[in-house]
Amino acid sequence: MTCVAPVVFDECGINLCREIKIPECLLEENPCTKAIELKVIDIDFSIGEIDGSCVETLPKRPNCVRVTLSKLKVRFAAKLLDRHCRVLAEECFQALYLPDKDSPHCDDDTNPSSITIDLYAPYGLSYYGECKECIPCINYLGFVEGPDRNNELRQGIGCQGLAKVIEFDLDDGCMAVGLSLYLKTIYFIQYRLKHAGLCVPPKCIPINPCEQNPCLEFVEGDLLEQSIQPLELCTRPKTIKPCCYDPVEDPTPADEAATKTECDNCL
Repeated sequence: MTCVAPVVFDECGINLCREIKIPECLLEENPCTKAIELKVIDIDFSIGEIDGSCVETLPKRPNCVRVTLSKLKVRFAAKLLDRHCRVLAEECFQALYLPDKDSPHCDDDTNPSSITIDLYAPYGLSYYGECKECIPCINYLGFVEGPDRNNELRQGIGCQGLAKVIEFDLDDGCMAVGLSLYLKTIYFIQYRLKHAGLCVPPKCIPINPCEQNPCLEFVEGDLLEQSIQPLELCTRPKTIKPCCYDPVEDPTPADEAATKTECDNCL
């Protein structure tokens, strides 16, 4: 059988770090906070803005692109934890990485104004824009739903991010947040696979016993499976009640082709 899968053709990672002021209201409402856990849910790369990020094709290397990162608006989801690692509150906030040179958060070693890298992108980029406007973009794979959702894998240049609180000062209400960015060129490629059976997830079992009935038997029985493989035209799926239909007697095209191949090999 065949499968279309996303393949990473090139990738690289960078680390950034900057100090972030914790909203005062969060600490006031949760005085037992001892730690903060962060998740990067979205990044706006400021593409199309002045001095923002951009992606360019290299004239003498048509299969490569040059990515310049600047003015990254990073959106975090923060969990405030007590000393027993219990979640006290959850809050979202935004911070700017790779800022302008005159920004107080700009540091040539840990948070410069821009970073430039080259990536191998033989099948091209993803674009946005209308009519003749085609602007290369970077797709962030995150955790945002709605009209601006970013939780779908797409072709072209993709990015994922991880964050960690490096230092945490409750008295000053500040924390140093390290940010790891992974840039990748991803394309969907078709592969031929050996089928070794379907994966069935474990099924939950009810705790309290109940009187038996057809619905309860189904609920307590096996999970339904997508049991039909490609080209098995005459296989009865498990979603059809067996007693309502005659048995399938015709072989599937796959079985018929396999039998014919075996006979040809015997000649």
